Amino acid sequence: MSIDFRLVLLVVGFLIYAFFKFLSMFSVQTILGFLFVGWLLYTIFFSEDDKPTQKELPAVSHEKTEYNDVYEKANADYRFLQTSLPQIQDKELHYWLDSMQQVAGRLLAYLTKHPERIPAAMRFVTYYQDRTVSLVRQYLSMREVGLRPELQQNLLVEMRNTFRGFLAAYETQLAKVTEAEMKDMEAEMKVAQEVMEQEGIQPKTADYQPIAEAEMKKEEKAQDTSTPLKYAGIALVALLGAVGLYKMTDKKKED
Repeated sequence: MSIDFRLVLLVVGFLIYAFFKFLSMFSVQTILGFLFVGWLLYTIFFSEDDKPTQKELPAVSHEKTEYNDVYEKANADYRFLQTSLPQIQDKELHYWLDSMQQVAGRLLAYLTKHPERIPAAMRFVTYYQDRTVSLVRQYLSMREVGLRPELQQNLLVEMRNTFRGFLAAYETQLAKVTEAEMKDMEAEMKVAQEVMEQEGIQPKTADYQPIAEAEMKKEEKAQDTSTPLKYAGIALVALLGAVGLYKMTDKKKED
């Protein structure tokens, strides 16, 4: 069924004309009064129902659990060490602690996204990071007391060696916490390779060249083949120019 747009336009025009004709029967004040009353009635009876209802968010449980306590302790210890870092004046000790803090930051960021792995980080939080905090507190206290230089030096040497080992322990603990996810990735890739092998695809020996790399090699090959032709064309133009120049000079001599 086709629609005659001219007829539609005619009807719309007639309705608009009738509407304005109807409005012409009233004064401007009367029309504004109608609008105000209509707006007032809409506000009273309909506006509350039409407001979009907000979804109620589930209340966050404030009940303390063992894992929450572990994470909060790890976060508090990390912040303490981070604020204490500028006070470590020994350059080597500062370097080791800063490196340890970088590993701890990555570990905490991972635990924030994967709280189910907090139990695997218990050793890191309750021993290695906890001992680091304790040693840093003692180091700062030692500086305030002002021990003899030889005693301070001996303690610094032991502390440097301890933090060097702690850095290795931090990295080991990070690998331990993320071990489950790494195993899941390895298992998923193994399954994918088995599926491809069942379909006759050997992923380790497949002779596949990425499209971008193939296009690049085609361009290089085209450039290699066009280079001799380009130089031949330049040589031919130079030769023709030389012949033409020779003939022009020879003609001038005859004149």
